[in-house]
Amino acid sequence: MTKQNSPPRRHPIALVLAAWLLASFSAAAAWASVATTSPPLKPITINLQDKAALRNGALYTLHMCTACHSLQGTRYSSLPAMLGMSEARFKEIIGTNGHHYHDVITSSMPPSVIDAFVKILPMDLTYIARRHSPAWLYTYLTSFYVDPSRPSGVNNVVFNNVAMPDVFAPLQGLQKPVMTEGLRYGSPAKVAIGVEPLTKGSMTQAQFDRTARDIVTFLYAVAHSHEQERWRLGPWIIGLFVLLSVLTYLIYRLYWRRVITSEERWWKVGK
Repeated sequence: MTKQNSPPRRHPIALVLAAWLLASFSAAAAWASVATTSPPLKPITINLQDKAALRNGALYTLHMCTACHSLQGTRYSSLPAMLGMSEARFKEIIGTNGHHYHDVITSSMPPSVIDAFVKILPMDLTYIARRHSPAWLYTYLTSFYVDPSRPSGVNNVVFNNVAMPDVFAPLQGLQKPVMTEGLRYGSPAKVAIGVEPLTKGSMTQAQFDRTARDIVTFLYAVAHSHEQERWRLGPWIIGLFVLLSVLTYLIYRLYWRRVITSEERWWKVGK
């Protein structure tokens, strides 16, 4: 009877290593296929305690941005406390765009207009502000540039092929891109890394930059509405845990000081 040789066993470590290498090469290839040159973000510092900045940002956001976008992270009735205003003053200066005072902030664009011209409902600003950093938002607002190839006639440095028109052009003026050689989804292409002024707007550059910063401050405050409260309560909560830890340790020492161990008990019985 002929003895058949069994096939050689593959070592499990070798199989794991081969699978890991295959996954690594696949991930590297996938990354290379979508690699895109990222433009530098403009630095920005926001202060959530600056009520003037919050009020100015709310004014522009509610009268310009909510023409298309919603802001469902808050209600109109929640804003006066955030902005340091009374209800009457808020209604007088900023208003509710025809909505009820206790309504969630929604887009002012009628559904029929959305279906006819936009087709897709613009993204909620609360989600955008939670997803992106203040530096990204600030760079986005200040980096629209003229691009005749786009349906809206403009493009954006940090959001290539953006569908949003440049609603801030009357304030900021038109801009032209600063291009460089880079990657676009893994292929060589010219990539915008900045903008230069092309025409003047109704604001100076410093005024518009401050307005954009105020809008970012307001959006960040709405998207992270409890951050100020967390900063205020955080030190007290940490102090409470430290105090409880000290008390727990003292109780532990007091308890075990009164406990007789087995060795001590047998020692006393033997004596």
